Amino acid sequence: MKKGKKTALLLTILMAGLLTACGGQKQAANSSKKATSEQTSVKKHSKSSQKSSSEKSSAVESTSTSSSQGLTSSSTTTSNSTASNSNNSSTVTRLSVFNQQLRNALGNVILPTTDGLENGSNKLNVRYEGNQANYTISYSVGNTAYQLNDEAVSKEIPYVQFKKTSYGTSSEASAQIDYIKQNDLNGLPTIDLGHNITGYKDAGAGQRYLSWYEGNWSLTVHATAVNQQDPKTLAVQIVNMLESYRLPAPSQYGVIKADVNSSYGSRNQLIMWQQNNVIYQLNAHDITTAIKMAASMK
Repeated sequence: MKKGKKTALLLTILMAGLLTACGGQKQAANSSKKATSEQTSVKKHSKSSQKSSSEKSSAVESTSTSSSQGLTSSSTTTSNSTASNSNNSSTVTRLSVFNQQLRNALGNVILPTTDGLENGSNKLNVRYEGNQANYTISYSVGNTAYQLNDEAVSKEIPYVQFKKTSYGTSSEASAQIDYIKQNDLNGLPTIDLGHNITGYKDAGAGQRYLSWYEGNWSLTVHATAVNQQDPKTLAVQIVNMLESYRLPAPSQYGVIKADVNSSYGSRNQLIMWQQNNVIYQLNAHDITTAIKMAASMK
C-alpha cells in the first residue's frame, strides 16, 4: 500500500510539472506575438510619420516657390507698368511744365495743352516775350531739351508762334481780322466739301482760292495755278479735321488761312480769332498742327 501511494503521488507531481511547463510556453508565445505586433505597429507609425512629414515639407516648398514666383511676377508687372506710365506721360509733362512756368510769368492766360507734334515732343523748347496783355510764345524742336527762355532756344526756328494782342475796344480788335463776308463770295462757282459744307472757288493772277464758312469762322485755302495746285484736297482735309477738333468760339470773328505751299519755318498757316478786345493768333508751318493746338487752348 505504501508503495502504491508513493507511485500515485509521483505521477501527480509529474503531471503538475508538465502542465506548468505548457502554460509557460503558451505565455511566452503570446508575449512573443505581442512584442512582434507592437514592433510592426511602431514601424507602420514611423513610416506614416515620415510620409506625412515628407508631404508637409513638399507642400511648404511648393507654397514657398509659388509665393516667390508671385512676388517676382508682381514686381515685374509693377516695374513695367511704372515704366509704361512714365513713357506715356513724358511728352505731356514737358509741355505742362512750360505752361505752368508761363502762367507764373504772365498770369492766368490761355495756352495750348498739346504741342501738335507727332514726334519730337521730348525735345520741345519754348521761349516767350511780353506781358499778360501782349505776348508772343515760340515753340521749337531742337537737338537738346532746354529750359524756358534758354538763350540757345532763340537760335532755333519755331514751328509755331502763338500771339496775344490786346486792343482798346472790341471794334479795334475785329478790324484786325480779315474775315471774308458772304457778299464777297456770292456768284462764285461752288463745290461740295462734304459734311453739308459748300466751298466757293476764286482764281486770278495765277492764284487759286477756295473759301467756306463754319460757324463764325471763315476759312480759305490758297494754291498756285502755275504749279497746277488744287486747293480742294487740303480744304477737304481741314473740313474733316474740324469734325473731330473743336476750335475756340470767337466772340465775333475767326479766320483760318491755309496754304498748299508749306515749308518748315515758313509759318504761313494762320488761325486767328477774336475774344472781345483781344486777338489770338497762331502761325504754323503746318495747318494740321495749328488746328490741333488751337483746339486744345485752355
